[in-house]
Amino acid sequence: MRQDDKYLCYLLEYIPGGELFTLLRGEVIFTPEKAKFYAAQIILAFVYLHSKDIIYRDLKPENILLNYNGYIKLIDFGLAKRVKDKTFTMCGTPEYLAPEMVLNKGHSKPVDWWTLGILLYEMMVGIDPFNDDDPMMIYQKILHGKVKFPVNFDG
Repeated sequence: MRQDDKYLCYLLEYIPGGELFTLLRGEVIFTPEKAKFYAAQIILAFVYLHSKDIIYRDLKPENILLNYNGYIKLIDFGLAKRVKDKTFTMCGTPEYLAPEMVLNKGHSKPVDWWTLGILLYEMMVGIDPFNDDDPMMIYQKILHGKVKFPVNFDG
């Protein structure tokens, strides 16, 4: 091992399963059982983080890695924040933002549960519920709150 005063190096766990994003794009939609499998693990992660007063605020398929046996690892805690009451920073991926974040009225732990609902929809339907090319239209759709399910949806 080489010591270097100029750089800080650290070793991370090897996660060979790739991103949930890649798996989802390959399969397009997940079976209800598979979606529940991933959602249950995210719930456990959120329960733990929230018990420490940490809001994750960036749940999306790109931030979920799969280990060698298919279990998840949340990554990218760059937007996570310790919050006792409310915070007012608008951050995250537009398609996943909760209405209270879009309205900038202050948000807390419930925004994580909103993102889980968006992710579940995406896993079961194959696209996020408020999809649009224009972020402002995404925000309008979020605030309008109408979610359409495909005619052939059997979730």
